[in-house]
Amino acid sequence: MFLKAGFACIFASAAAFAAVFGPIGDPVASAAELSLADRVSAAAAASEAARTVGSASATVEVPSLLQNPELPTGCESVALTDVLLFYGFDLEKTDIADWWLPTSSTDFVFSFLGDPRDAASHACLAPCIAQTANSYLSDCGSALSASDMTGWTFSEVLAKVESGCPVIVWATVDLKDPGDEPYLTQWENGRLYGLYANNHCMVVCGFDTEASTVTVCDPLEGIVDYDMGLLAERFVELGSQAVVIE
Repeated sequence: MFLKAGFACIFASAAAFAAVFGPIGDPVASAAELSLADRVSAAAAASEAARTVGSASATVEVPSLLQNPELPTGCESVALTDVLLFYGFDLEKTDIADWWLPTSSTDFVFSFLGDPRDAASHACLAPCIAQTANSYLSDCGSALSASDMTGWTFSEVLAKVESGCPVIVWATVDLKDPGDEPYLTQWENGRLYGLYANNHCMVVCGFDTEASTVTVCDPLEGIVDYDMGLLAERFVELGSQAVVIE
């Protein structure tokens, strides 16, 4: 379950190391598995992870569309649209949401729960966006494909950006605390997914290890530089979800 643990930080423990650099045993170390001190130790470890990236900084020029007013809950489809525009596809902001994104009244893992045009609707997660991307790419006859990379470490996200490829990730609005409990959970393929009230999706498109910042295309804010440790922390808390198109 993608639950919030507490806030503190001194040294990176084994659980914190696993959350950022890679799991030990389980496919993904969720925030629920981090102790009080481990949670921010994971964020601190993100700075250490950044040192494993070959470059001090990297930038990928990704278009950044704003989801409002048309798609008040459509951050995921807009993040995907940003990446597809990066690859040169001709899309309007609402095309993915209107024509390719599956919707459901019960499923938020492989479908969008509700309607992204409805402010009272919910969200979708990495499996849905990967499948939506592949549906679009297939319809376009593209050789590109999307992969659900849930379980990646944050250093792997940065390394992929360094290689010139933007990465869609899940965090929270303004990187605020996600809260103690997800309001919905769903088991799929041996993994427990959770939805939080402030779930948010964005595209990682750059980083600066000296400044300890990560540049994202945030569908609510545009191009934003976020604190590297805090984004890594939220990334882990939301289940280390990532989608890449290559």
